[in-house]
Amino acid sequence: MAAEEGLLRPERGDLLLFANTSAEHPGTYEFAAECKRRIEHDFGLPFLWFEFCTVEDAWRGEYWRRETYRLVKPEPIENHPDGFRSRGEVFEEMLSFQGILPNPHSRTCTAKLKLYPSHKLLGDWLGGTTGPAHAGHHWPGDNGCASGANLVGAEQFAEGYISRGGSAPREQVLRRAKHLASLPSQRPAQDFSDFTDVPLVNHRRNQDNSSAVKFRPALMRGKKAAQHVRLLGLRADEPKRVDRVLMRCLFAEGATTSGCTVNTQPPGERPYFPLHDAGIDADDVIKFWRERDFDLDIPIGAGNCTFCFMKGTRKLLELSALPDPRRNLGTPSDIGWWADIEQRHMRTEPRRHGDGISTFGFFGVNSGTFEDLSRRCIDGLNRYKEGTPACDCTD
Repeated sequence: MAAEEGLLRPERGDLLLFANTSAEHPGTYEFAAECKRRIEHDFGLPFLWFEFCTVEDAWRGEYWRRETYRLVKPEPIENHPDGFRSRGEVFEEMLSFQGILPNPHSRTCTAKLKLYPSHKLLGDWLGGTTGPAHAGHHWPGDNGCASGANLVGAEQFAEGYISRGGSAPREQVLRRAKHLASLPSQRPAQDFSDFTDVPLVNHRRNQDNSSAVKFRPALMRGKKAAQHVRLLGLRADEPKRVDRVLMRCLFAEGATTSGCTVNTQPPGERPYFPLHDAGIDADDVIKFWRERDFDLDIPIGAGNCTFCFMKGTRKLLELSALPDPRRNLGTPSDIGWWADIEQRHMRTEPRRHGDGISTFGFFGVNSGTFEDLSRRCIDGLNRYKEGTPACDCTD
């Protein structure tokens, strides 16, 4: 609708983004791919898919992992080396990197997999670069190839974690460190033009024919943060969500110092809510898609992240029992995947006050687990019985 009504314009450098968590419903990928194809073909607007990733780089005198992003094509990684991941790979990399499971009180999956990578991508885009530059160290591999060798071993990672006061048991740290050590140490340079079918003739880099001109990523933090507008699809029947984002803006406007802890929104970002301002509610959205020749094909109430812990245990039980022909066992569209990933990444440590061990899972401290849900045993999960509205976590 925004493209049809001229709210989005390619000559202005407008851009559409899809953040792949690798934990989306299979129908979501098909829908997003079709949206990308039509938006680019019919309106000439670039539509980029991206994923969170980590690379090895120097930090405080030693090599370590740091966060960045990669551009991906709307094809499964199994079919194309630059394709997207859909079996939880990106999600598990995030878990291994941060060493703690997201939960209702700390929704790090939204921040780490969507917001922060998008800020880095926008810095590259708004700065007029050709795309994300090489990320990671420049140390070659054993065979001299450009892909690079892994310099951060599992033992080094574990020792560094413990020396910085980490409280998780060593065997748990080693388990996630081994996973990180198995991942690529670098991300090669990428060109935006390789990940969109739209000719980027109006992008800033093409406005000067001088080969000597090199553009750098725009600043997304500080007093000179790049000014930009971000459109969010919050509806008229979601006023509380709109208010939360606007309140976040007030804090972000003061986020001009390096010591500010407000990271979820760059100070130069100005959110705009066209659906909310036009009075469009959920029924209007349903009506809009009924009049189209394609739609998001997922079970009602499932949401893109089908078994998100924010939905509440009652809803999760319903979804696990709901027949879904698109469900892929062993992937995030299956509750068994969530039970397995929780068991492998659940953190334990001695209780602060008293004897015993505290466990940190998707539902918080010393709560029930997805394994309990898969066995339909919900003792200890009543606190999270109701959950929140679908997609409320994206705020």
